[in-house]
Amino acid sequence: MKKRLTVLFFIVIIILSGCSSFNKNINRIHKWDNSKYKNFPSSIGINVYNENSFNTGIKNDPNSYKANHTLYISDLTKPITVMFNNNGKDRKFIMNVYYDYEQIKFKINSNGKFDQKYIFNLDDGYEIELPLYLPQNLTKSGSHKLLITFCIAPDLHSSDLNQTIDWYGSATIQDIIFSSENINFDNTKEFEVPKNLIKSSYNYTLNQDYDYSILKTKILPNPPVVFTVKPNQKFKLIYNVSSPPAKENSQVLLLTTIGYKQALINNKPYLLLELPKGSTGIGEMELTAPDKPGLYEIISYSVCSPFNKFDGKNLLSFNIEASQRFTLRVKE
Repeated sequence: MKKRLTVLFFIVIIILSGCSSFNKNINRIHKWDNSKYKNFPSSIGINVYNENSFNTGIKNDPNSYKANHTLYISDLTKPITVMFNNNGKDRKFIMNVYYDYEQIKFKINSNGKFDQKYIFNLDDGYEIELPLYLPQNLTKSGSHKLLITFCIAPDLHSSDLNQTIDWYGSATIQDIIFSSENINFDNTKEFEVPKNLIKSSYNYTLNQDYDYSILKTKILPNPPVVFTVKPNQKFKLIYNVSSPPAKENSQVLLLTTIGYKQALINNKPYLLLELPKGSTGIGEMELTAPDKPGLYEIISYSVCSPFNKFDGKNLLSFNIEASQRFTLRVKE
């Protein structure tokens, strides 16, 4: 009898422990008012802050760190709060994080494991709180950029739908500082002017317009639905990226992922371009295929004013745009 009671007690402990873990997770996911998005068939929202974000103590103060997309980090062991909401349908998401535009490992929850991705499900009309922990080996001086991206349906391929996908997620950039008195950003990078320019504006696109037909037709060619290459094969795509409306030239950073992993562009983590006002730059981007056969989604981002301190007065100057998503088939 005593042995039976011990076993029953052990089972109750397991159940209670499981309920505690379950409830903790449920508390981080809650229904929220998405009525303001009722005119949009699909949308997602991102809100980022940490313990120092509301430094002025006044709600919606334009001088607060929060209002200026700034994360003052005084202790890397404490999390950054990422609030993420989903509207339109129940979906699966993948989250990736980049520090100074280079992909890094991170973890969600203090007891999580560091990884380059975090995959989760979220129902329509719900918001989830994601406690984001950055690695401890980051340079804890100077000012830096934190890019956080979310993509819908990481287990789905454009080839499954036989079409490219125009809208599939969102991204946000936060300025990171480790000293409240040091908010200087390094903007001494070298930016190149594309060899081909056209006085028109288009959505950011990667395609196979190797003959640069757009220069004659002014019609933007579509990306392929599927692009087939061999393992480890180097291949080229043509980028078409436009400058935002501005009074002067624009600096733009291009970052590309293959299968949600950052790919080297021309043997560098990213491509830096200088675009004259009101123009579209057109050029080549050399990438390398993964070494394992399979299907991989190609997604690329263009980031305006990538190394400038965020200025909330001119949001277009800090625009983040994603290219159409298509499938890379790696086949022997």
